[in-house]
Amino acid sequence: MIIYITDKWLTKKSSHFLTTLFFPAAFVSMEFMSTKLGGGIWWSIANTQYSFSWLTQLASVTGMWGISFLIYWFGSVAVWSLAKYAHAENYKRGLLIYGTTLALVLSFGIIRYNFNSLDKNQYTKIAGLSVPLMGYLENIYKDYCGKNIIINPKTSISSPQLQRINQAQLPFIETADTIKFKNGYHTLQNANDSLFILSQQAVDKGAKIIVWSEANAIVFKFDEAKLIERGKKFASDNNVYLLMAIASIHNGKITAGYKFLENQAVFIGPDGHILNVFHKNNPVPIAEASVPGDGRIPVIETPYGRISTSICYDADFPAQMRQLGKNKSDVLLLPSGDWYAIAPYHTYMATFRGIENGCSIVRQASGGLSIATDYRGKVCISFDFYKPGVKSWIADVPIGHVQTIYTIIGDVFAYGCMVVTGIGLLYILSLSFTGKKQGE
Repeated sequence: MIIYITDKWLTKKSSHFLTTLFFPAAFVSMEFMSTKLGGGIWWSIANTQYSFSWLTQLASVTGMWGISFLIYWFGSVAVWSLAKYAHAENYKRGLLIYGTTLALVLSFGIIRYNFNSLDKNQYTKIAGLSVPLMGYLENIYKDYCGKNIIINPKTSISSPQLQRINQAQLPFIETADTIKFKNGYHTLQNANDSLFILSQQAVDKGAKIIVWSEANAIVFKFDEAKLIERGKKFASDNNVYLLMAIASIHNGKITAGYKFLENQAVFIGPDGHILNVFHKNNPVPIAEASVPGDGRIPVIETPYGRISTSICYDADFPAQMRQLGKNKSDVLLLPSGDWYAIAPYHTYMATFRGIENGCSIVRQASGGLSIATDYRGKVCISFDFYKPGVKSWIADVPIGHVQTIYTIIGDVFAYGCMVVTGIGLLYILSLSFTGKKQGE
């Protein structure tokens, strides 16, 4: 609201076309600061342009900020033009400036989106899979209070029903009592077994890289080594790369601020050796009591290209994900976990990181939309978790890196918008000061 009021005051003082830059610059500055102060890129209006493929290519130059700027600038130019028209003043030059700018951006987008810069033979069969865990929650609740409950997979994470179930999970997590909570514990073991069964099915279909969804394998810390050994043997026996997404629980009394969870992605090579253990860099505030990672995005050299791993919410922070471009990653494996209310929007947001950094994105999501895209954001395959049947897919995914301007200049455009906003505010202050002097 402050931005709207300030812009209105500014445009009343001056009708110059340059004043149209203040409104978009101020909003981009606010979006940019939001990523620095927390919340990531959620508040950027640029996310809404996911399906406008010619426009989204601008992210490879300016990041999300250029896209947001054009949207907000359209609004201020429209208002400026209508005001000029109402006063019988010339407005065509302003429309020409905006129209030319938009045409150049879209022309660049058309060329980049329709002409593939990668070798057409650079494809690798990648599989993604999830095992629903609603049965685990239902059995935990039954173990806790002896009552049966049926959970709608589309239920909100803030629903009273899930809040009650979370209360039932607390004593299970704290005590690791596998006797009292035998049904829930048995369901977890079955779910982990199912992950390996689906992985074997993917291998049988020719998959070379397999990705599990975020925290899909749930284990207590004392069971973790056994699970990982099983993954190492699986990868070695089948000569595949396996990304195990594991939620490792430290049992014990849960107190405020206690990080009892390790949200990790364990990447295992076809020789059975662990290539990398990644901890989620940005646990979701309040909702996720997990130990954060070190902020780095790993790059692993493989015969299938330079592979990076990260987890879900991490991809909502463009500045951190610029490591993909700097390290010339060919593909990002991004195990994720969503819920019905934010799907498929959250998946669409992640595809911009591929456009910005010139790499493919493989986002395997439980509770949402799984997707594989190339460096242009062009979709190779998408899979809806809520579709009936087995939650797995396999596709030929393009592997390769394309250098982008954004990788080189980073958030220069966003900082430029902050400068423009500052100049606008100083101009307003100077007019106010001058007005007071004249009044005196």
